[in-house]
Parts: sequence; structure tokens; C-alpha cells
Amino acid sequence: FFDNECMCPIHALNAVARRCTGCHRFEPSGSKFAELGDHDRCVCWSCCRTVIVDSDDAQPLYIRVLDYMENNLDLPIWDGMREIPVLVVGHDTLNDRTKDSAHHGSKQIMTRGLCLSEHHMGRRFCLPKLKYDSHSSRFTAVDAEGKGLTFFRIPDASKTNPNTNVTAILCLSGTPHDLTASILAHEATHAWIKMHPDFDAAKPLPPHVEEGCCQLIAHLFLTDGLDPADKAIGPDGGPSDEKLRQYFKFAIETDENEVYGEGFRRAGALFADIGILPLLSHVVMYREFPLL
Repeated sequence: FFDNECMCPIHALNAVARRCTGCHRFEPSGSKFAELGDHDRCVCWSCCRTVIVDSDDAQPLYIRVLDYMENNLDLPIWDGMREIPVLVVGHDTLNDRTKDSAHHGSKQIMTRGLCLSEHHMGRRFCLPKLKYDSHSSRFTAVDAEGKGLTFFRIPDASKTNPNTNVTAILCLSGTPHDLTASILAHEATHAWIKMHPDFDAAKPLPPHVEEGCCQLIAHLFLTDGLDPADKAIGPDGGPSDEKLRQYFKFAIETDENEVYGEGFRRAGALFADIGILPLLSHVVMYREFPLL
């Protein structure tokens, strides 16, 4: 996708060759990316311009996703959806939760998001509180004493919304604004489905149906739910914010995964025919894509 991205085939297969957490570009050997200090992850200087490493920055973006779903897509927002806590967490925290969850998040390259349900109630999550240190080219703790960490306890479902089993949304730290937006749109769709009055938690949707619809909303939000992206190329010659947004859409469109990629393309074709509310309502009621 990036026309100036070159990599020796031998090194491309090397497991130690690091890639940007956001755009997945290889880290140049002579010019290191910014260190995230989390599971040896890094972020390129283009993605670093808008990188999100704090839950306080993600929550307003989640609300913007819900506003888009309500005002642009005419989807009802269920009671309690706006109160779902959004937690920006590190790699290990997210993947530990993924192991015991039926939903494995937005898996374009790695697990990047997760919609938590009631069986996670009472658990404590480690939340990073980081700032960028230009001298060391890495993200470091906001407060040295706390080592940049705070903790959040998942509330009981009855304290958030008695009609749902959704208790929190997790999002991987260190992703740029637009990628974070697409992850939150994806997870907000999971929450919308699970909080639908007709959803039966005992009869989950087939993965390709639910994930396909979630990827569709993520793609729609990237297409017309955000402000115009900056076209300026960074001083290092890296991609502009506009180019990065195009890549995040491209990654959804060309995903070869049977669940996420094929599911998205099936959901997209149905959306073009019948619209988003009839599509989502049908899959919640009948647990399958409509036959047209």
C-alpha cells in the first residue's frame, strides 16, 4: 500500500523485524520508531502524531462513534451504551482477556479491541498513563512513583445497565487516532448487538456475521464519520494522516480472513441493498445474514 515501503524478503520473514503498531510499516534499521514500552511494541513517527495512550482520550472518541451511529446511521442507542467505560490497555492485558472471551476483537494484525461481558465483572485492569519523552524517543510514565499505571475495576452489570451483559470496552494503547476510532466503532457495534432488546446471549451470532457487521460500521465511520484528515507529509517523509486513514480502510477492504474479511464484504453488499438498521436487526433476530 505504501509505495515507498521496501523490505528485503529475508528480513521480512524475520520474527524480530518490528512493525509499527498502527500502520504496520517496518521499522527502519537505521532510524528507530518511538518505543511504547509495552511488549516490545513501537509506533512510527507518522502514527505518533495522533497516538492515543490514555483512556481519557479514547472516551470522547467513543461518544463520537455513538453520535455517528445515532445521527448518521439512524441506529437507536440503547440505554447504558454511553456509560460503558472505554479502557486503553497494554498488549498483555488485552490478550489475557482475549484468551477467555468468545470474541477475539479486531484482528487485522493483532488483537486491538475487546467488548467485555458480565463474566469479567470484578476484575481489575492495569491502565497505562504515559507521556512522550522526546529525549529518549519513547513513551514513559506520567508519574514516576506510580510507574505510569492506574487500575480500574470492572463494575457489576447491574450498576451500569441491568438489561445488558456489556461491562467495558478495551482498546489497545499506542494506536493513532483514526485506527483507534475504527477499533471503537467495531467494538461499539458489538455492544449495540449485545444490548439489543431481542439479543439472546445464549444463542450467539456466527462469528463471520457479527464480526462482518462490526467491520462494516468501522469502515463507514472511517469513510464519513471523522473530520477531513491532514494531507501534510511529516518531516521524516512518512505518510500523511490522510494516507494513513486510507490504509486503515484498505486493510478492512482487503482482509483475507474468512471471518473478518469475507464477513465485511458480505455485510457491505447487504448494507448497499437494504441499509444498516434492517441488516443489524435481522442478524440479531435470526443470527444469520438475510438472503436476498
